[in-house]
Amino acid sequence: MGACRCETSGLWSFRVIGVFVILCGFLLCPVSQARAQGDLRIPLNDAGIFNPGRGPLVVAYELLKDAEDVSVRVRDFRGQVVRQYRFVELLAGDHSFDWDGRDQNEERLPDGNYELLFEVRFKDGSRGLGLVTVRIATVQQAPGVPAPEPLPPEKHNYKISGSVSSFWRHDGENHEDTGQVRMRTQFSYADDNRRADGVLSVIDTYPGGDANYDASQAFAERRWGNGRIKGVFREGLGSFDDPIKLFSDFKSERKKFGFRVDQGLGALQATGLAYTTEGDVDTEESGAAARLRYGEEDSWQLGGGFTHREDLLPDGSDDRYRNQAMAADLRVPILEPLTLSVEFIHTEDSEKSSDNGYTAIAAYDQGRLRLSAGYIDLGEDFAADFADPLHGVTSDARGIEASADYSVPSTWRYVRNPIITMRVFDLKRHNDDETVREIDTSLRFAIGEQDTFFLSWYGQENEDGTTHTFLGTATHQWNPWWATSLQTNYIDAEDSGTLRFTLDTTYHREEQTARLALEWIRRTIDASVLSPYEEASLRLDWDNTYWGVQVQTRYSENEEDNGYNFFGRVEYRHEMLHRYQMVTYASLGNRSAFDFERQVEVGMGFRF
Repeated sequence: MGACRCETSGLWSFRVIGVFVILCGFLLCPVSQARAQGDLRIPLNDAGIFNPGRGPLVVAYELLKDAEDVSVRVRDFRGQVVRQYRFVELLAGDHSFDWDGRDQNEERLPDGNYELLFEVRFKDGSRGLGLVTVRIATVQQAPGVPAPEPLPPEKHNYKISGSVSSFWRHDGENHEDTGQVRMRTQFSYADDNRRADGVLSVIDTYPGGDANYDASQAFAERRWGNGRIKGVFREGLGSFDDPIKLFSDFKSERKKFGFRVDQGLGALQATGLAYTTEGDVDTEESGAAARLRYGEEDSWQLGGGFTHREDLLPDGSDDRYRNQAMAADLRVPILEPLTLSVEFIHTEDSEKSSDNGYTAIAAYDQGRLRLSAGYIDLGEDFAADFADPLHGVTSDARGIEASADYSVPSTWRYVRNPIITMRVFDLKRHNDDETVREIDTSLRFAIGEQDTFFLSWYGQENEDGTTHTFLGTATHQWNPWWATSLQTNYIDAEDSGTLRFTLDTTYHREEQTARLALEWIRRTIDASVLSPYEEASLRLDWDNTYWGVQVQTRYSENEEDNGYNFFGRVEYRHEMLHRYQMVTYASLGNRSAFDFERQVEVGMGFRF
């Protein structure tokens, strides 16, 4: 037994040294845009392998300050946005984002690499940005293993849940008392043909605050045969399936009502939708779109689409900005599984003249190997603000794009099942030949049964300059309950740079959960006299059925100042009747303060 332990330890030491050499080699390369910036903290920017059949993906993140809103955009291996989310009025603290692996139309996405782009707008006007990489991989059932018995059907098709909470916060530095009362009720219903979901959210801030209903939303959907109708309030309507994503729906930050109708008649598929939004006194928007597609899934497909959008001009007048687009597309199967898609678009805009755009994309999808290459040309006056044709570039660009995603089901020496992803596009502006370029590559692999590694490099060049980002993550699974991850980020932007190391270890067994996280960050900003800025932090968490304890300390310094920060939180949870839960907590300190602040917060909530 002793020899066995010695051999295992030696092999693990060899792996650690090897990974350290690899990471150092990458760090010597020019690499940048921080994967976690400022007051948005994401513990691990690699979410690993995600199998949607086993439940949703849960990504944890921390807000050091109260946020006005948090948006999450899901991008596929080509960089195309496939789904968008938006959450409003989030308090400082720990949060989580759940994703079921589906796109904007509630369709299951294919296996491959995906990115979750987090963007936060804080109440003080500052912003935060973070990027998480995840790999969807559907695990097939082993041959000869019988399928498990299906779960019994739920007794009810509906579900009602919610919470009522309140907190009081005392700021000892400014001698201010603030607080909130929050109420959230969610109703869900689903059967074979109908779905409905509604959230009523009320947030009342005191003293002197108005009730906020911005987090309320609802949708209802009815399906029949080859058709469906869907109505929404502050929810997504879905997107079109044309190559350039002519209508890529989003969750509006304003009040939005809309409906969508889909109907299939044999090989003909028709879609129509309309929406209207209203927000500030000087903002009002409405639009409509329609699409026809003819052809079978594995055969030739012809499509045509039309969109119309108008909005009040920001000058305070009653004049309206109008934009509309017409498109035709063709999808041709060449040799299975190789297809060619072509789309031509004509846009007309009240602020610009009319112009044209087109794209041609060849795609090869064999499951483990996915390739894509294409050419895109959008005229100088091309205007499609509602579209997301390529990495947010919506006009005045011409050039190429290419992507590859390859999963190798084999073992070479110690390396198991490597996965390689690459994305590149190179565009030039029509008016001045200015270059917009992006390169994104990643490698995921395992060594043995317990060690996984992820390396990625991202480079971008545009009118704002050149940016390079490197991310490296190594994870060791000590046993089924204990895992440790080491992560490094290196960012080199035009006028700033960030270096970040994170060591995160978690233990989970039965009802006990423990976590230790060490982080070190160094930031340099050319235009700041306080640069460089360094921060080191230690966080400890412990949870069981009833109690939760969090202790966090941070040391920060720059050229002129330094200080310690402490934050502590204790939570008690009590369950009643196996459904209802009462939660009370108390915290001391400010999560984002440079120096220790005498801030106290006490809260309680009731969940049902």
